[in-house]
Amino acid sequence: MEKSDETLMCELQRDNLSAFDILVKRWEKPLLNYCYQMVNDLELAEDLRQEVFLRIYRSAKTFRGMSQFSTWMYRIATNLCLDTLAKRGYQAEIPTGDYLTSEFEGSDDKLTDPSDPPEAVAINREMESRVHAALADLPEELRMVVMLRHYHGMKFQEIAESLGCPITTAQSRLAAGTERIKQILLRQEEIINVQRFTQKGGVYVRL
Repeated sequence: MEKSDETLMCELQRDNLSAFDILVKRWEKPLLNYCYQMVNDLELAEDLRQEVFLRIYRSAKTFRGMSQFSTWMYRIATNLCLDTLAKRGYQAEIPTGDYLTSEFEGSDDKLTDPSDPPEAVAINREMESRVHAALADLPEELRMVVMLRHYHGMKFQEIAESLGCPITTAQSRLAAGTERIKQILLRQEEIINVQRFTQKGGVYVRL
């Protein structure tokens, strides 16, 4: 039976280094995804991931199991990413590369499925790109909640603990972020509809 993260942390507190190795292997990809989403720089995200694991190792004995390990880890990662962004003087953007797995609007799978017809794949990829661009337009406090909820499947209690805010704040931020994304996508659709018209002989014709 696979050991839980919390059990592995207890073993790490007893200086079992193999437990730490298991945690690293288990979380290295999700953690890289999260850092990459935050800073939009793969090399920097890899450095931040390494720093997060280092802080986890150094602070292992402070882990009391009052929250899930993932919540504790994401709180460390969030604070580190925000501190790094503040020092560099820029806002995080949402990348659209292969490292992202979109679960926006409650879908358990990627919008793009290679088994879909080519036309559907193209449409889904376009939608993914538009959603990611809309995320990039969100204020940082809204964007983080949307990312943790829809891209990392965290519960509101976990999000609140990770961001250091009340559950009701996390819920209201998710609602506000989701609504703003929908409004952005609606405006984009209006622009796309306008672009589907072309001028021929002085007359606008829908393509």
